[in-house]
Amino acid sequence: MLLRMTAPFPEIRIATVDELPEVEQLLAAAALTREGLAACAQGGHLLVARADDGCLMGCVALELFETDALLRSMAVTAGGRRHGLGSALLARALDHARAAGAREAWLLTETAGSFFAARGWQPADRAAAPAGIAGSVEFMSACPSSVPAMRRAVT
Repeated sequence: MLLRMTAPFPEIRIATVDELPEVEQLLAAAALTREGLAACAQGGHLLVARADDGCLMGCVALELFETDALLRSMAVTAGGRRHGLGSALLARALDHARAAGAREAWLLTETAGSFFAARGWQPADRAAAPAGIAGSVEFMSACPSSVPAMRRAVT
């Protein structure tokens, strides 16, 4: 995976629940759902990237279902784009999922399919999603059934 950060690399770490409002603002600006995000934060499955000055640069969350993970709520600020931060967030999220025992990851995206495809994700039939993923807030209500699914191995 190519990471080409041109500025000092932001710290990527597990978010605290206190950071949730700021993350929700970033997701709202990116027109991404915030529904169900609090549970990710409370479970320690929300990652944030912060610049040296403390500024939020990006985020990504996971929902874990036994050996399956749902990647969701990934956003990078305009200033963080095209420097490898999205790739770094994605890699850290997959590492987090792997450490939690996940073997496969799923996501829904209308706008970032080419980004994920370039990083090993394949288009997937939503009907083939494992029960936990299919029953998630993202699949059931937050994203319309027309939003394409993608998946990839975590291990």
